[in-house]
Amino acid sequence: MKPVAIGFDKLSLRNSYGFQLVEEIRVKKRSDLFLLPGLIFLALVACGGAPSATPTTAPTATAVAQNPPTEPATDEPATAVPATPTTEIVPTEPQATSDALFPTPVVTATPTLTPTVEMPSYTVSIIEPGPAVTLLAGREMTFRGDVQPPTTDPLTVTLRVGSFTAVSTQVTPDDSGGWEVTATLADVASGPGTLTVALGDLAQVAQPVQVAFDSATDGPYISLARPVEGETAVAGHAFFMQGSSRNLLDDSFTIGILVDDCTNFVAAQKISLAEGNWYGFVILPQNVTPGPACAVAYTGEYGEAGWREALIPIQLRAADDPLAVLLHLANSGELEFVVGEVTTLFGVAVNVPEQAVDIMLVLDTAVGTNEPVATGKAFADQFGFWSIDLEVPDDAPSGPALLTVTAGEGNTYQEIRLPITIAP
Repeated sequence: MKPVAIGFDKLSLRNSYGFQLVEEIRVKKRSDLFLLPGLIFLALVACGGAPSATPTTAPTATAVAQNPPTEPATDEPATAVPATPTTEIVPTEPQATSDALFPTPVVTATPTLTPTVEMPSYTVSIIEPGPAVTLLAGREMTFRGDVQPPTTDPLTVTLRVGSFTAVSTQVTPDDSGGWEVTATLADVASGPGTLTVALGDLAQVAQPVQVAFDSATDGPYISLARPVEGETAVAGHAFFMQGSSRNLLDDSFTIGILVDDCTNFVAAQKISLAEGNWYGFVILPQNVTPGPACAVAYTGEYGEAGWREALIPIQLRAADDPLAVLLHLANSGELEFVVGEVTTLFGVAVNVPEQAVDIMLVLDTAVGTNEPVATGKAFADQFGFWSIDLEVPDDAPSGPALLTVTAGEGNTYQEIRLPITIAP
């Protein structure tokens, strides 16, 4: 008996698996065919009232994993196994919802536009007083002007001298825009001032004016002839002032320098005098802040009832300021020179070369030649003071002459020319 070789290759194994799968499918189909008549028969029995049998518990099918049976190798060709159908996932279109079909409308609020009313461009003018008019403190004054286009809003009329308010009132323009008001100037301050007329914050006009005390009254009177408006005062140096007075309170007055909008003193000097022309000086601190200031002379208690103040705006400069170059002749009134006599001259010089001041007195001749009569040189001290005794020779001619005081050179050159008379 010949031995039989039993074996299989991968192809036969796949064929046996496929055959088994086909057989199982066929058996399953036949089972379904037998099961359907059985179910119909049981339904008919139940309808016929057959006695019910005691139900028995159906055995639970337990899945047992089994290895596929091994078939002997044959020489028969492999049976083709049809491909097993697979389930293909077909994408579906999303179903439209009610929110998609009928979306909620988005309502955007429309902003309410408020029409902009353009304000007119107003122009305010001052007709009276004119810029060259001097107003008297303590007197009534009529202020008059115009505003265009016409308005019923009130105008504010203000007159200030330094930090002091001499007039503050309101007036309503007429139908044509004209305005007029009469007010009394406070009898307190004199000097350069500013008259302002304003229509709220919409428009205003400002005009410089001059306010002076009335020298014809019996009340206290004081004035400032020097300095002039805008004159320079230098930190750490002397500053000369001069003026006139009458009926001073307590037979005295005070001169000084105010800063911070002319409200705070940085230097002051009290002088005893009942009346008459006067001159004096104050020395400014080294650390004074440069900027606008006011030179003042007042009598009485500052800011108290009955006091009087004369004020001139000036400019403060630091000692090292290139513009702080000064030369002043402080002699007040008319100078007199007499043949054979000595006249004392004095003043202030600041930041001039070598602190030197040159003085020359020359005779003014009809033919235009200047014949020197007397010359001299003075030197300023640490505060800027200088002085000299200038002697006119005994043989000097008399008549009209010219006094010249000079210092510096080039950009720092300073000169004072003063006509005088030499008496015999």
